[in-house]
Amino acid sequence: MHLHFVFPRWQKLLEGRPELREALSGYEIGDFRMAGLGVATAAGAVPAGHGVTLVDENAELVDTSVRPDLVCLGFFTPQATSAYAIADRFRAAGVKVLGGGIHPTMAPEDALVHCDAVVQGPVEGLWERILADLAAGRLERCYRGDPAAPFARPRRDLFRRSGYLRAGIVQTARGCHLRCDFCIVPECYGRAVVLRPIAEVIEDIATLPYGCFFFGDENLLFPDAQSRAYTRELLRRMIEGGEQRDCFMATYPHFLTAIPESDLALMAAARVRQIYLIMGLSHPIGEELHHSEVLTAVQRMKEHGIEVLASFTLGHDGDVAPVAPAIANFCERTRTNLAEFVLGTPFPGTALYAALERAGRIIDRRWEHYNGAHVVFQPRGESPESLRERYVALWRWFYGPISRLAVRGRCVRGFGRGIFTPAGPTSS
Repeated sequence: MHLHFVFPRWQKLLEGRPELREALSGYEIGDFRMAGLGVATAAGAVPAGHGVTLVDENAELVDTSVRPDLVCLGFFTPQATSAYAIADRFRAAGVKVLGGGIHPTMAPEDALVHCDAVVQGPVEGLWERILADLAAGRLERCYRGDPAAPFARPRRDLFRRSGYLRAGIVQTARGCHLRCDFCIVPECYGRAVVLRPIAEVIEDIATLPYGCFFFGDENLLFPDAQSRAYTRELLRRMIEGGEQRDCFMATYPHFLTAIPESDLALMAAARVRQIYLIMGLSHPIGEELHHSEVLTAVQRMKEHGIEVLASFTLGHDGDVAPVAPAIANFCERTRTNLAEFVLGTPFPGTALYAALERAGRIIDRRWEHYNGAHVVFQPRGESPESLRERYVALWRWFYGPISRLAVRGRCVRGFGRGIFTPAGPTSS
């Protein structure tokens, strides 16, 4: 069979504001994107003997005149509008469409309006059944993946070389044992952490076609014993293997404060150049910015040569005062390398979305707006317009005094020089 994968287009944080492209030195941070890992992994899980193609709508037009046996759309919420338009065109021509990824998992009934079937959770271990059902003309509406299934190796080679493919994403785990009201991970990938074998992670890193990469799993810096042991062993293996690529990780302030000094040294030796520090999601940003232990943790990290890309989420119900002065104070005291500003976004299927919907506070259900650049719920204590204005003002404030050349230098410090190197050939 011929399986045709599609990675739908979506707008990044500043892409909808082209007037800032020339005026804002940090525009490329607000327009930063990486090749989709989910769709590449789903393609990598397809059994041998089947033809696999992939089109990335972020880099080229989707040709809906092709006639594969199955169109496979992998997408998360801000891609859903594009995904549905593509699905509708293929289905009108009689082609079956399978939806997978975060949005179909969290909102299957929404996706099934446009798709013949959806996969909820990981697709590894499901393809034989799906393809047998397709051949027999009896596709089920929903297929539920097993979070404990073996990890497939992503087919990154299917992504065509393009200007935005400068950093890869590496998966180390599935699932999460925490119950954060904003998070999709437990529902999508299981309520326990399933760790990928370290040997597979090292092999995956070795074949990356990118000059730098992002560890896409926040549990790497969780403070529990299992996560710490796994991360230490992974970092040691990277050091022993002489890994030549720079990388970056993500975490939250309350986890950052728990990282021991010895682990920071390991991270630096393994070429971890930057931490993507997510603020204002798990706790009110006003609380996190005033936490002295967070400031100390950032300063300790920088002493090891590890920079901070601070992601400030705006609109948390717990923020009762203007947060811009606190953000400015934090950035100045920590010498924040790079920053991005994001509007809080409740994703469908999460406890946060359900609570806001019950309260009648969801004001926008256009999925393309669920990208962190639009106000989609009624904020507490201010108007949507006021929150939107603060969002743009903070982008201007942080990058206004910085030249484009200086931003480029900061990108090199945080991501490594590989961030400016287009994707090359891969042995995948």
